[in-house]
Amino acid sequence: MRKTALAVMVVLCLTTMSGFAGDRPRVGPPPLRFEALTLQPSPKHVWVPGYWKWAGVNYAWIEGRWIKTKPNRAWAPGIWAQVGNHWVWKPGKWTKIGTGEPKAAKKKKK
Repeated sequence: MRKTALAVMVVLCLTTMSGFAGDRPRVGPPPLRFEALTLQPSPKHVWVPGYWKWAGVNYAWIEGRWIKTKPNRAWAPGIWAQVGNHWVWKPGKWTKIGTGEPKAAKKKKK
C-alpha cells in the first residue's frame, strides 16, 4: 500500500511539474551569442545566424549555418517577440527582393 501511494504521489508531482514546461516561455531569451563565421561554401550561400530555441524549460542555443540562396529572395532572420506575458518565436524566412513598388500601388495602376 505504501509503495502504491508513493508511486501515485510521484506521478502527480511529475504531472504538475510538466505543466510548468510549455511551448510559450514567460521569460525572454538570453542575449545572442557571438558567432565566428566559417568559410563560405560558395557565393550562392548566405549565413543564417544562430538563435535561442525554447526547449520546454529553458533556452538552447542553435548554431548559425550557411544555406543556399534562392533566386530573387533575401533571408530575414527569426526574432523573439513578447506577446502579452509570453514570448513567441517568429522563424526566419525568405522574402522577395523588392521591385520598387508596393502591391497596392501596382493594383491601382491597372
